[in-house]
Amino acid sequence: MKIALLSHLASTTAPTGAERSLALLARGLAARGHEVAVTAPGRWGLAGELEHSGIPVRRIPVRPCWLVQWGPQPMWLQAARGLRFALPDLGARVLHRWLSETSPDVVYVNCLPHLRGASAARSLGLPVVWHVREMMPVGRRRRWFAKRLRAGANRIVAVSEAVSGWLGEEGLGDRVEIVHNGVAPPADAIDRLTARGRFGLPPDAVIVGLFGQLVAHKGALDLARAAHRAVGEVDRLHFLIAGQGPPSFARSLEGEIANGPAAGSIHVVPPQPEIWGLLSAVDLVALTTLWPDPLPRAIMEAMAGGKPVVAYANGGVPEMVVDGETGRLCRPGEVEDLARAIVELARDKGLCDRFGAAGERRAREHFSVEGHVDRMESVLDEAASA
Repeated sequence: MKIALLSHLASTTAPTGAERSLALLARGLAARGHEVAVTAPGRWGLAGELEHSGIPVRRIPVRPCWLVQWGPQPMWLQAARGLRFALPDLGARVLHRWLSETSPDVVYVNCLPHLRGASAARSLGLPVVWHVREMMPVGRRRRWFAKRLRAGANRIVAVSEAVSGWLGEEGLGDRVEIVHNGVAPPADAIDRLTARGRFGLPPDAVIVGLFGQLVAHKGALDLARAAHRAVGEVDRLHFLIAGQGPPSFARSLEGEIANGPAAGSIHVVPPQPEIWGLLSAVDLVALTTLWPDPLPRAIMEAMAGGKPVVAYANGGVPEMVVDGETGRLCRPGEVEDLARAIVELARDKGLCDRFGAAGERRAREHFSVEGHVDRMESVLDEAASA
């Protein structure tokens, strides 16, 4: 097949899970002999590795629609985002022309905000597979996006059962295929002491990691609060937080860290181009997202790296972490639960090792790149052949 893959984001230094998943899919499809071309809306940190694999990447600055956030949005913010999206978008014309010239058999649209991509493809009569990686709350915004999906997608790929659930509630279930992401750990392990030295971490500490965007709903404040409760229970317990976010939240996080006994044990570092060095440095991984997380890649990568996971049980997280087998699930927002789970694992290296090994097996069996590409290839072929 000739396949066009459209990315709604172009992160320069720390690509999101959605971007990494698209890049893995592009390389997997190209390795099977498909003719793959990719577009991204700006200078993209993953473009080089795709081009090195022989996959052309075209920069086309198309404006996404940022009305997909789960939490409540004030009317003024919804209006501002809606107006920004409604303004004339020259990039949409360029994308339309590129798709016309490329003439793919099928167009893959990565993520719900890329409304322009789906619209351009459908206007040319091209079949569209739309990959939905977002959770949407009940209400007008969800109905509005569902209407666009109904008009713009031949097939819809849901990244998890949790995402499939809301799509089904909006009457789109007959078009939905659930395809979990895939993850490929590096062939060569990174030395633990080397990784710890890189981030200034004590070589003999028990270290808990949290990796992702530093914004309020990702729960870094909850981890800091749990750290203050846990450090008195476990000797040499440290925390590594890697990410970036708006300055206002960074100040809130700094204040929370400073306001307790774990102040000297919480290390905050910038986001890294790859997560594997971070994972090599830690003993377990926490994921404390307060809003439903569709299928967090940080958990998948932690499992593939043999690390146990402590996470808030929302969204697609229970599809990944098996409580009492690969990690511990906690009630969202319950900092005491989170602290207890961290203390339990930090005190028991044998339990950590068993959970980590079980998570690694589960990642191989349920979240392999090969399996992901198999499923996506089938969906794309069905759409192209219909």
